[in-house]
Amino acid sequence: MGFFPKIRASSVVAPEVRADAIDYVNRVNWLFETWDLEGAIAAFTSDARVYHFHGSLHGEAEIRHFLSEVYPYLIPGVSRHASNHIVDVEESGLVAVRYQNLLVRYATLEDAPKLGDGQVHESELLPALWLYSPMLDRLEKTEKGWKIAERYIGSSTTNMMLTPVDTSAAAVAPYLPKP
Repeated sequence: MGFFPKIRASSVVAPEVRADAIDYVNRVNWLFETWDLEGAIAAFTSDARVYHFHGSLHGEAEIRHFLSEVYPYLIPGVSRHASNHIVDVEESGLVAVRYQNLLVRYATLEDAPKLGDGQVHESELLPALWLYSPMLDRLEKTEKGWKIAERYIGSSTTNMMLTPVDTSAAAVAPYLPKP
């Protein structure tokens, strides 16, 4: 995992810090899964850095543009599962959370809105693991709670059979979860 920066733990992690940090990462995944765009953007510090397989971002404006224009195809019919969390308090005071993020495609774009009503959907292909990504979130405690100061998405593997043909924001927009 050469892409990820070295983590220099400064102390033993208190159980409540570990639990809070893991809970925060999982809650941020839920913001993405339910397409709470404003909540997802607010999960980052205003000067956050994100290193994604689609490129590097810095600050709220770039994160907003990325999430609005590049990322939407990763939302409809997709569930996120963070696992194997490792939490360390760094010398800088940031809390590093390393984990694997698994994206499970449970519906095609077209079928995704139907499943919001609690219907059962049958498929010969789905659900299936669509994307695997090792992750590192460096969290900063602010007066408003945890925020992501840095996010690293490592070398990822995607099952291309499950990727929509047209991944443009315009093509995906009709299938995004509605607030």
